[in-house]
Amino acid sequence: MFRIVLALSFLLLPAVVSGTTVLLLKDGGTLEGELLNPDEVSRKTYRIKTAGGLEISLDVRLVERVQGWERPALVEYNAKAPFSEHTVENHYTWARWCNENLLLDQAKIHWQQVLELDTDNADARRALGYEKTSNGWFSQRERLEDRGFIQDRGRWKTAQQIEVANILETRKYEDNQWRRTIRDLCRRLPNSESELLAIRDPAAVEPLKDALASERNPYARKVLILTLVRIPSASAIRFVVGWSVLATESDELRQTSVEELLRLSKNSPEVRQIMIEAYRVVLRPNVQTNVVTMAAKALAEIGAHDAVPELIDVLAVTRVETIQPQGLSHSFGSGGTSIGQGGSRPVQRPIRVENQAVLAALTKLTGLNYQFDQARWREWYRQSHRSPSFNLRRD
Repeated sequence: MFRIVLALSFLLLPAVVSGTTVLLLKDGGTLEGELLNPDEVSRKTYRIKTAGGLEISLDVRLVERVQGWERPALVEYNAKAPFSEHTVENHYTWARWCNENLLLDQAKIHWQQVLELDTDNADARRALGYEKTSNGWFSQRERLEDRGFIQDRGRWKTAQQIEVANILETRKYEDNQWRRTIRDLCRRLPNSESELLAIRDPAAVEPLKDALASERNPYARKVLILTLVRIPSASAIRFVVGWSVLATESDELRQTSVEELLRLSKNSPEVRQIMIEAYRVVLRPNVQTNVVTMAAKALAEIGAHDAVPELIDVLAVTRVETIQPQGLSHSFGSGGTSIGQGGSRPVQRPIRVENQAVLAALTKLTGLNYQFDQARWREWYRQSHRSPSFNLRRD
């Protein structure tokens, strides 16, 4: 009986034929030769000497299967084990011997035979992954399933982990699909403009951002901005708001972004709040004047009364101007002395830059006009906030 069972079990194990070792590679290729490290434990590489004398070391992760090599322990096992008696003692002895010689598949066969003959054998139970509890022996599968785990692609996971993995896989697939679609639509502009502007799927936001970052054509960039701002996604809106204050961006594209955002803000408190938070950040003395001007106009348009302190700070700022003085130079020659314009070194001087757009925004938001007198504006603001009944919103 044992010989039949063991013979059938051998059919489930990799076939091996003595002689030249053949490595079947995962990429479909093969490598033949003499295996130089047959007894390596916890194998990391296969070292092969080819018929031409070339020695090659191959990472084990590149190998799909090995043919033509038998370990000495496996040769001994095949010669003796099939003729052993079908008893608990013999199977137990062979199981331990196989474990010691790293024949793990064969060891499992013998532990299963032990368990078939002696269902309460503790060593066999433990070797096969069973654990004893107050309610009896349970396999790893039974324990994990009892705890709510599910086997998915060879690994045990919770239902939540599987759901998250499926969502991420779906998102990755959608992302790749959108990237291909957007690349194609950009290539076909202007004929594909209406198709781009019709995109409303939030999954397209990241691919659109990347397309805008790599696009150089001004017209295509404008279409991509208009597409992003029309997608119902906070991520898209924040991106366009941030893009609209980039100092490196063209004034035309910034203006296009702001106009679209203002249009949306009329019916969307969320868009309005995102704009206020972003534009207040750029109201700094060291930010370029054209960016500050754009932000001030937008804040005035959406009635951002909370931005008044920042607007006061940039109402007038000090810039450094480099000038080339027109000095006199003296030269001497055969005709006598001559006096002309000289090449004095350029000098830097601070100048006060007043921003008319910021003043207009302050006037619209407060109903007041202290011109460019920042000290007076700040004193008014301090005084006004001392009274709890004061309302900055002027109707």
